[in-house]
Amino acid sequence: MSILAGGFQRLWRKRNDRSQPSGAETNDASATTGGSTHQEPVVVWQAANPMEAQIVKGRLLSAGIPAIVRGEAMGNIYGFIYGGLAERDVLAPGPLAEQAQALLSEEVQWELDEAAEE
Repeated sequence: MSILAGGFQRLWRKRNDRSQPSGAETNDASATTGGSTHQEPVVVWQAANPMEAQIVKGRLLSAGIPAIVRGEAMGNIYGFIYGGLAERDVLAPGPLAEQAQALLSEEVQWELDEAAEE
């Protein structure tokens, strides 16, 4: 009986040893997700409603800055389009956050089509 019990103990020990990585094999979460902590998204704009958030996101994307809208799915599910529950955060990667905020703080210069003025 002790031989059988000893076999199970060795098997169990081997299984547990494999499940716990050694120091050289440890990976932080950023290595498995493909990014690192300095690439974390940063809030660059707080929009009052989903439409404003999409306009800001489009402006960032057109300038080559990746952007996402946080809270987009909940608004689509529950239909929040105004009030405090409709607020959305527009996020950009950390290294590009200053560039994104500078772009969003600039005044937009609209070019009018001459045919439309007549």
